[in-house]
Formats: sequence, C-alpha cells, structure tokens
Amino acid sequence: MIKIIFFDVDGTLISKERSYISEKVLVALKQLKEQGIKLFIATGRHYLELGLLGINEQFTFDGYLTLNGGYCFDHKGVIHSNPIDKEDVKRVVEYTTKHNLACSFVESDGLYVNLVNELVENAQIFLNTPIPPVKDITRAIENDVYQIDPFVTAEEIKKIMALTKHCKYTQWYESGYDVIPKAGGKQDGIKAIIDHYGIKISEVMAFGDGHNDIEMLSFVGTGVCMANGHDDSKKVSDFVTGSVYDDGIVTALEHYKLIEIKNDY
Repeated sequence: MIKIIFFDVDGTLISKERSYISEKVLVALKQLKEQGIKLFIATGRHYLELGLLGINEQFTFDGYLTLNGGYCFDHKGVIHSNPIDKEDVKRVVEYTTKHNLACSFVESDGLYVNLVNELVENAQIFLNTPIPPVKDITRAIENDVYQIDPFVTAEEIKKIMALTKHCKYTQWYESGYDVIPKAGGKQDGIKAIIDHYGIKISEVMAFGDGHNDIEMLSFVGTGVCMANGHDDSKKVSDFVTGSVYDDGIVTALEHYKLIEIKNDY
C-alpha cells in the first residue's frame, strides 16, 4: 500500500514548454490526497523557485524535499537539514572568484549568484525562472549553504570537484550542475522524511526523470521514470511511464490502480 509519493519537478511535473502542473495531473493529485496519501515535492530547486513558477499556488503539497534532499520540511517545520562542509564551500568560493566563474550558492532562505554571463542566462531560460540576485558570495563562507550551482564547462566542474572532500555533483543542464554533500541526495531526504512519519520504504513511490533522480528511483519501493527521462534513470526504475508532455504521471498512477481518471476529462 502506497502511503507517500515524491514528485520531481522539472521534466516530471512540468516541462520547459509548460512551467505549470497540467490540469489532468492536478485532478490526479487531488484524488491521491483524498485517499490520505502524502504528497511531497522532491526537487533540486529552492522553495522560492517553486513559488516563482506558481506551483505552490496550484496545489498544496504535504511537504517539500528541496535542494536535492539537503533541506526538507512540511507545514509544521524542518524535517531534515544537511548543509555542505564549510571548508568545501570556502574552496569553491575562492576558486570561482579567482577564475571569474559564474556560480550560485543556495541557503535555506534564498539563493544568489556572483556574476551573470551567457552560461547563467541560458541555464535560467531552461529553468523558466529569473536569474538569482547578484551578491557578494563570501557570505557563503559564514552561512549554511545547502547547494552550490556552478555554471561551467565539463572541464571546469572536474576542477571544482577536485577541490572538495565531502561533495558530489549531478548535472541538470549542459552548463548547469548541482554540488551537494556526498552523504546526501534525494534518497537521503526521503529516508529522513519517511522515518519522521514512520512509513516503510515499501510504501513509498517516487516519480523522476533526471540524472539526479537515479538514487531516488532505485531507493524507493516503487520508482517511476518518465519516458523523457535519462536512460540511467529508466534502468533503475520499476516502471517507465509516458512523457511529461503526455501526462505520464497519470498513466503510471492508473497503471498502479491508485487513481481513476474519467476519459471525458
């Protein structure tokens, strides 16, 4: 019996062409909620970005796994917090500043970037959200940082990662990367959340598509990958559903007999 479902955002709930949840998926989410199934967002994004997309206004989720599992909360408060090692943050700040590389830093209450160039502009167009405010990134050395997002080439990300001792990364765009704690990831956030609620892993379902969803989809009891997803994500999933463009979430929920959508909708 499924008691909680986690939904990735980009490429799963929304697409580059449709930056909002489709009406058919919204109907499905409401049916799930009426059954008492907990519904969580599971994203690499910050909560504020979900607000900019309008997702928070479309539907009230039970909670949010944000920043690839680094910061998780429900409507009662924080469930899980896993900031990046401060020495690693310091090294990245110093390196990106010295080499004039664009990089954003994400804290619990906001995100900011050191500079804006073409790589940043193209990545934010892909994300359908505004460019983060430009700030002095030395503040990241003092504050808790949950995610670092370098806008760099494949060669540069290797150099940046070589400076860290406690981090790993995932790629979400050709020049966009998420750097997070090694002992982290969406699966880490999910474990903290289900432990908090006393839910078994066999009672967990998750939907995803990207490279940063691989560990999540292989960790949960039922992992569902979108047809538009990464090949490696499909390989570890229990079911590959339709694409985000064809409301693949609904297809999978019907396949597992969790909902019933009327054909005339």
